[in-house]
Amino acid sequence: MRLRRRALTLGATMAAAVLLVSCSPDDTWVYADDSAAWPGMYGDSRNNSYADRDAASSLVPAWDRALAGPNTVPPAISNRGTVSVTARTETGCSTFSLELTVGRKTYCRRDAPGADLQAPVVDQFEYTYLGIPGWLYSFNPDNQVRWRYPTAGAPLWIKLAGENTVLAVTHLGQMVLVDSHDGVAAGAAIGLVPKVSADDNGGGLEDCAKNGPRCPVSGPPAVDTQAQRAFVVVAPGGSPSKIMAVDYGRTGGSRHDLRYAWERTDIADGVIGSPALSADRSRLYVNLRSGKLAALDAKTGATEWIHDLGYQSSTPPSVAPGGIVIPAAPGLQRKPFIALKDEGDTVRETFKRTDVALVSPVTQIRGDIGYAVVRSWARVQTQLLEFRTDTGTTLRSFDLPDSVASASGVSIGPDGELVTVTDDGTVYAFTSGRRTGDSVAE
Repeated sequence: MRLRRRALTLGATMAAAVLLVSCSPDDTWVYADDSAAWPGMYGDSRNNSYADRDAASSLVPAWDRALAGPNTVPPAISNRGTVSVTARTETGCSTFSLELTVGRKTYCRRDAPGADLQAPVVDQFEYTYLGIPGWLYSFNPDNQVRWRYPTAGAPLWIKLAGENTVLAVTHLGQMVLVDSHDGVAAGAAIGLVPKVSADDNGGGLEDCAKNGPRCPVSGPPAVDTQAQRAFVVVAPGGSPSKIMAVDYGRTGGSRHDLRYAWERTDIADGVIGSPALSADRSRLYVNLRSGKLAALDAKTGATEWIHDLGYQSSTPPSVAPGGIVIPAAPGLQRKPFIALKDEGDTVRETFKRTDVALVSPVTQIRGDIGYAVVRSWARVQTQLLEFRTDTGTTLRSFDLPDSVASASGVSIGPDGELVTVTDDGTVYAFTSGRRTGDSVAE
């Protein structure tokens, strides 16, 4: 009887909410957007690994938790402090929801292959979006399916695209635009490569982690939600890789029209991985297969400058509003840790550190502060480092186990908390609260 009363109350509440929204002259406040603390794989839709948040005044190691399988992508964090993370596990769950404060598991589920290659995307309402072969899914905060949308391939690369839409690109090269409320197509899907087929939706997934030929799109696009333009790296099997710009704004009527804006196929050695977009959305940064970083004009695709890094990376650089660009980690190699300043048609090096090597991508926040997992060669020690992005000076450091060889990145919580996941699939959280223990029980 109580359950029935509760159901009736819930139904009445939902009906009232629907009536309120339908009567409102402006319902844009219910539009899903990427204003969550850390919405997805490389931060917000721009892929720039930057969070417009202040550093926490105090941080301590709060908890760690093993996911029972390796991890390759940083977690998403909601405004309410829910950590959404994936791992490649042999059995049991592969997608996890954890409480940022104590590491308690609120739910987990086993998703189809490919889920471990992505981070769930989270919006400001704590709805999450995840792709598996043949389907794009949306879940509510209680892990219930809101909707699903059919795709050709696995829509691994998902971004919130503005105007209540979700833009997803499958690993086989199909781009779709879906209404985030009900999962209905917001525009006709397009193929970024010839003959995208749904005959084998999981085919080639194993190539995505290594930029192989059977996975023509192996990283998320960067999306300009204001100009309604997405930038994506495409490498059709047997053909040179290229960077493409696709517009998805309305050209008439109520549906969006996905259409090609420009593409670059003439960049020497081709591009690789994912692009990153500057804060003002005027500049696009792409990694080249030749071990260089290029800056392109986002409007036309014209090359502004090219800088030789001396190593190849497929992860987009971290880009701050002031123009500081920090290239992504080359892995556990004796390569300098550097930062660059974009000065328009030229670029200069702002600092170079040779005492540590990056073993994760860099994250930047307000106040010229950055975070990364590094390896100190002198002490053979792995640490999560807080540093000045203009000088490279260390501000704070937190020791991690010596066995850690790499980490997928550093995600920022709503109050400046830090979460990183190491290569073995262990989640480490640093918060302003007291330490709750070395590990978290089931």
